[in-house]
Amino acid sequence: MAHFEGMGVAARALPVRDREDAQRREFADAVASSSMVFFSGGDPGHLSRTLGGSRLLSAIEELLGAGGVYGGCSAGAMVVGEPGQSGGRFSYGSGLGLLRQEVFGVHWDATLAAPWRAVLRSRIPQGCRLIGIAERSAVLGGEPGWTVHGRGRIEVRDGAGSRWFAAGEEIPSFPT
Repeated sequence: MAHFEGMGVAARALPVRDREDAQRREFADAVASSSMVFFSGGDPGHLSRTLGGSRLLSAIEELLGAGGVYGGCSAGAMVVGEPGQSGGRFSYGSGLGLLRQEVFGVHWDATLAAPWRAVLRSRIPQGCRLIGIAERSAVLGGEPGWTVHGRGRIEVRDGAGSRWFAAGEEIPSFPT
């Protein structure tokens, strides 16, 4: 919390650890009175199982529909997109569908992630695109597109192939 407070942002951590917590009215009410939600790293499958169909997820969807902001890193970034294909050692069926037609990969430039990148690239759901986010990088924005920030590059893969974007470049919105 000190990170946010150091920037002058009033922040509150909600101790959502399991499905029961995700159904708590006071947590949904806290989101409803916020302007932003942020999810850090961990297990994207756990985040998805905990939040999917919950009162808390409904509050997050309402917040975003009213112009609120979503932020996330690592697993928190992965779960914002479409559910993907599950199964096998490298499964990623953990998207919550907050951003439709997008699938997010993280730690995209990490050497140990090479096998996972190949599998994720091969399992992009029909009609979706993959946004592979390198470490020390971010994508910010929304409509009409996102701007790349940081030191690494972002891979965008869809039916038109693979393109790479660096800091300052804009990733166009995905056509619906």
